[in-house]
Formats: sequence, structure tokens, C-alpha cells
Amino acid sequence: MRAGLVEARACRDISVLIGHCVIANLEGHNGEFAKAFAELAEAERLMHIWDVPPIYYLAMITLVKCELWLAQGRTDLAQAWLARLGQTYTGDQAAAAPEFHPQLPLHIELQQALLDSIQGAPALAEQRLDKLVEHGRESGRQMLNVMALNQKVALWLAQGRDPEARQAFAQALEAAVGGALQPFEWAVRAHPAWVREQLQQGPATPLRQTLLERLPAAVAREPLEQHHGEALSSRELAVLQLIAQGCSNQEISDQLFISLHTVKTHASHINSKLGVERRTQAVARAQELGLLG
Repeated sequence: MRAGLVEARACRDISVLIGHCVIANLEGHNGEFAKAFAELAEAERLMHIWDVPPIYYLAMITLVKCELWLAQGRTDLAQAWLARLGQTYTGDQAAAAPEFHPQLPLHIELQQALLDSIQGAPALAEQRLDKLVEHGRESGRQMLNVMALNQKVALWLAQGRDPEARQAFAQALEAAVGGALQPFEWAVRAHPAWVREQLQQGPATPLRQTLLERLPAAVAREPLEQHHGEALSSRELAVLQLIAQGCSNQEISDQLFISLHTVKTHASHINSKLGVERRTQAVARAQELGLLG
């Protein structure tokens, strides 16, 4: 992609906007937020130098920024700018979407649903996602469908609605037969044991196999009861993975969309089940048991 960007820049092809936005999105998923925002700044700089009217690029860049802000927990910024985007591109008198992002209004709704869930309005988030799933199916926009279904999985797992989460995950796998991997990355990272269970229950497909290969090597391969007491739940394993990565309670809360109190409760249960007293001891014990790959 970098090589393509160099070539596009040489001939002043404004499709570099798409490349920089995609790279920024990928870097955001990897937690490289400084690099992600630098990509967007470079895209905006080029558009300005080339005298491209803001209507062609500004909304697209702003939406990616909103996604990054939500991932960082900066909900105030995301809320303010999503509101502006929504006023412009959604509703009865909406402006036409930019040429490079015809699905912009739908992706604004996706991010708004995520914001709703983070701000404690799961019913509103679910309502938005239901509409997006329906629209994706009826219009043949499979990627939109897969993204909305994965957000429903996250929403329902956070509420303890496991049967609905399982159904939505199966639907997302079916809709993603073309090989769309990125919408599933959050689940692989946050709920590896739960994902492994879902993938192993269904028929073998290239997508399922690829997702299985992306899971931490030792996740859920053997029950913890063989080693010490009661098994960790999938959510406790997700919290443990993030603790091992050095995440603070607030960072874990932001990534898993759960309250700080819930994070502390999970951490306490993890220590109890592993027979330790501190986070560092829990990580060391989990490594001994092969729970962290």
C-alpha cells in the first residue's frame, strides 16, 4: 500500500486519501494512535496543497478521527464531531456523501452506535445496529452487515446476552464468506476463548480457519481446573490478556466496554482462581499454565 501511495502522490491522484485513511485505521487497531493521526494529517495536508475542495475529503478524515478517539476513550471529541457529521450527512435533508465514501452516512451510524454503547445507552445502540444490519442485507452491502453484526456481538456480550451474541457471531461469519477479517479482530483480541468455542462448533471454512490461526496459541486448549481451582471465564481471560499487556484498569474498561468496577471485579476473581494476590503474580501464573500463549 505504501508503494501505491508513492505512485499516487507522484501523479497527484487524490485516491491517496483512501490509502492514508486505511493505514490510519489499521494503526489505530494496533494502538499506534500517534502514527494514525499523523497519517490523517498527511492526507489533509496533501488535499490542501492540491487545492482539493474540503467537501471531498474532510468528512472522511473526520470520521476516521472519531473512530480513533473512541478507541482512545476520548468520547467528548467523538461525540461532538459525530454530531456534526450526523447533522450534515444523515436525516431528511442530508447532504450527498463524498464521492470517495458513498457509505459515509452508514458508517457515521456505526460509530454513533458504538458511542451509544460506551455512554451507557445499549438500547439505542441496538436500535441503530438493527437498522444497519437490515440495510446491509437488503442492499447487498456485506461489509456493513458484518461490521454491524460484530458490534451487536460486543454489545450483547457486555450485557451477558450470550445466546444472542452467539447467533449474531454465526450470522457475521456467514456474511463474511468473502474473507472480511478486520471486523472480527476485536473479538479475537477481547474474547479469544469465546471465539475459539464459536469457531470450533461450526463447519470448517477458510475464514474460520484463518480466525483460529489468529487466536493466542494456548487460549482455551485445556481447562484451568486441571491446574488450579475454577476455570477462568472468557471475559476473565480477556481481562487477563490485557493485564499481561500492561493495560491499566481504565484502558481495559475502554477496550472491553465495561465499567471500572467490573474490571476490578474480574481482576479479583482472576487472582482468586489463580491463587495469587497481585496482578504481576497473576500474569506469571497464567504464563506457567499456558493461558497467555
